[in-house]
Amino acid sequence: MRLLHTADWQLGLRLDFVGGETAARLRAQRYDTIRTIARLAHERAVDMVVVAGDVFDANRVGRDTLQQASDALATFGDLPVILLAGNHDALEEGAALTRLPNPPAGVFVPTGPEIVEVAGVELLLCPLQERHVRGDPAGWIPGRGNSERIRVAVAHGGALNFAEGVESVNRIEVDALLAKGVDYVALGDWHGTFRVHDRCWYSGTHEATRFREQAPGNVLIVDIDGPGALPRVETVPVARSRWLRESVELAEDADAESMLQRLEALPEKSWTLLRLELSGELSLAGRERLDTGLASLAASLAHLRLKAEGLSVAPTAEDLASLEQEGYLGEVVRGLRAEGDIDALRLLYRILRQAPTAGG
Repeated sequence: MRLLHTADWQLGLRLDFVGGETAARLRAQRYDTIRTIARLAHERAVDMVVVAGDVFDANRVGRDTLQQASDALATFGDLPVILLAGNHDALEEGAALTRLPNPPAGVFVPTGPEIVEVAGVELLLCPLQERHVRGDPAGWIPGRGNSERIRVAVAHGGALNFAEGVESVNRIEVDALLAKGVDYVALGDWHGTFRVHDRCWYSGTHEATRFREQAPGNVLIVDIDGPGALPRVETVPVARSRWLRESVELAEDADAESMLQRLEALPEKSWTLLRLELSGELSLAGRERLDTGLASLAASLAHLRLKAEGLSVAPTAEDLASLEQEGYLGEVVRGLRAEGDIDALRLLYRILRQAPTAGG
């Protein structure tokens, strides 16, 4: 048996921090990546696709989001696709999953905990019927008993305690589940690909949603030869967008220049979102060059989030010589130097560098 495990599509995600046409393009890509997953499913001849929760980012999504989802799902054809409700699209009144217009024939949305047979596999489906469940959403699953089928549980929640001392919600007791004779547990909720156990994985989201996610942008191809056999799990990248995080210490101006050259060489910058944290010390000239280079880079990237609070400026003798002026402006420069007002000196340096020369 071969299945494709994916989760956390978060369709309808707003991405307000990006905004504008770029956010609209990134939102649309989430549907196009579903089509990529469908092609992969057909190419790899999987028996079924399981989406382990949070198909939608919220239940309040409108008709356009629902229609785009249905159109993308149609590319799976007759292939069985199980859409599980997660905490973002729990099966509450008006749930998005229950409002899909004309869902394709192969799509199945469980409306409660149930066991179904698909391609000879016993699927143990654990949709969330409310956003936060205090008990184990998979606790109802019975033991194997006399079943001679491969058993796959599909659930949405936390397999680990991520916050010490905080009561967990939607907590999946994986060890107890595996002790009941479950061959594979397909989980959603954690947005990065993560192995909990040889028989239990998070696939992660198909397209990242925030910078702090670890290893997003994948689906899992899972092969199980028979009941009790150990699954073989293959991670397959599918994402179009790239979310990068970098922390760089700049000890001298040359470091900033080298970093800018490297970032300018990034492939497909229009699909790249970058969180850049800078520390260190530059000259006035080096900081001006850095700011100019980052402004150019930001115009090319899908999004640039800059944190430069740890980056200081130390004017060099050359910087100060370039600020020497006659008359009142010279007095201002000398006053700012005496006060150590580096921000004002930076601004003045920029103004003087950009000012036209006499006769220009």
